[in-house]
Amino acid sequence: MPTRRQVLGATGAALAGTTLAGTAAAQPGTDLTDWFAKTSNATEVADKRGQDTVTVTVGAAANGGDWGFAPAAVRVDPGTTVRWEWTGKGGAHNVVASDGTFESKLVQEEGHTFEWTPESAGVTKYYCAPHKAMGMRGAVIVGGTPVTVTDATPTAAAASGGSGDDGPPARTFDGWLAETDNYDGVVDKRGQDEVTVQVGAEGNGGPFAFEPAAVHASPGTTVVWEWVGPKQYDVLDPDLGIESETIASSGYRYAAQLDGDGLAKYTCSKYGDSGMRGVVLVGDGPVQELTTQGAAGAGGVAALVAASLGWLYRFNDGAATTTDPEDVRRG
Repeated sequence: MPTRRQVLGATGAALAGTTLAGTAAAQPGTDLTDWFAKTSNATEVADKRGQDTVTVTVGAAANGGDWGFAPAAVRVDPGTTVRWEWTGKGGAHNVVASDGTFESKLVQEEGHTFEWTPESAGVTKYYCAPHKAMGMRGAVIVGGTPVTVTDATPTAAAASGGSGDDGPPARTFDGWLAETDNYDGVVDKRGQDEVTVQVGAEGNGGPFAFEPAAVHASPGTTVVWEWVGPKQYDVLDPDLGIESETIASSGYRYAAQLDGDGLAKYTCSKYGDSGMRGVVLVGDGPVQELTTQGAAGAGGVAALVAASLGWLYRFNDGAATTTDPEDVRRG
């Protein structure tokens, strides 16, 4: 079968120097609800008053990967030194104040630090430029200024590995997996050359699930969908050109190699409305700006809904294995 190509490469590094809108003025009763709407670990304000130096982790487990500041919201005294320390996880990060007060370098090095000392009471919001849209945001509350933060909403990202009883709810990717009952979190498969997703696994009231429903893969990983159920299924993401046959054939396989940083949201056309949906989070995930590789810039229009696909291919019938090649049903 001929190779099908569709390339969208992410330019996260280009975001490092981009000035993004935001306010950080000190206001009585500052409401941070909207600011932290997509930040999974912004459930409370950590009170660190009385300390000369307070450390905030950069690249903490949050927002579907290692894309968080911890604590996300921290209260300190005027004159306290706030020190951000990098874990080396989740790619390159920086620390950028929304009002332009400070901006660190974009680095990935474990142990790297950046410091800022606020001198007066108020609230300063900040973010990581490449991962701001994913929820990597923070706030430093200085003095006794009252603030309001919200618990993680159903669409806010949870740390990789699932929701669990003691953690925030798993992210639903803007509701894409809200009705997928076999989904309980993003399964971390980074570092593997090939990842297999079962098609027709038990879930959603029968053999109507992709398992795992959401995986986190490294750029360049080949994702193989393998049919295990008895019904006719397909794998479909029209935005990215992913389109398998509609077929009932246990052992049949369809594959895509994913490159760049992005998000693939796919479904089964027959059972998607019943919850048979899936997600592949690639690399650092969705960024705020994408360009086509080897072509003119595409801008940021599709940034929050598109992903990066290096190239897409399908096993032909000779390479696919079936339990009954003489009785393959195709839709």
